[in-house]
Amino acid sequence: MKQVFITYIILLLVLSCKAQNIVPIYNINGVELPEDEAYLKDVDNDYNPYVGTWKWESGNNSLTIIFNKVEQYTSSVGDYSDLLVGEYQYIENSVELVNTFPLIEPIGIPNIVNQEDAMRNNNIVSYSITTNDIGFPPCPECAPNTRFIILSIKEPTKPGLWGGIVMARFVESGVEKIRAKITMRFNENASINYSGPEIITIPVGVYTFIKQ
Repeated sequence: MKQVFITYIILLLVLSCKAQNIVPIYNINGVELPEDEAYLKDVDNDYNPYVGTWKWESGNNSLTIIFNKVEQYTSSVGDYSDLLVGEYQYIENSVELVNTFPLIEPIGIPNIVNQEDAMRNNNIVSYSITTNDIGFPPCPECAPNTRFIILSIKEPTKPGLWGGIVMARFVESGVEKIRAKITMRFNENASINYSGPEIITIPVGVYTFIKQ
């Protein structure tokens, strides 16, 4: 019994130490991280309202994104972070051009089973929450000081190409919506003898998604 009690005390001390290293992921840019293991935590649960299925439609074009949240993802350097991850389907002129939904039931649930590979196995991954305007989409419906989520987006058939998403959620007439700006970020292949595609398939621009 004494050994069990000592083990319990040690566990509490360990958890206490880790709690001291929690760093809010909101406005993380420019923040000096602790030398020990840091946990970039979504302390205000900014990611939670995004979990689910969202769809933009215009004529015969549509973009569907399904988001899920990963907690305490372990990075290669031993730190932890909460992530908003996603997969997507893009249809243009009624033709499906991109579909990254895993072939599991139910169709479309992001592949977050192996959290150690969450950043590599998901095609949309968050990396910041901020109110500092770094390419925000126009969102007059958004409240003042709305926190925008910044994510990267990649395409399996176009390796090395990275797009970006900056988005915010709002409610209009009782309907949950996301206003998102999609951009082309960079091409990893630019420094080599490369003759492939230069941009991701989804057209850059501003999209309004409705929760399904």
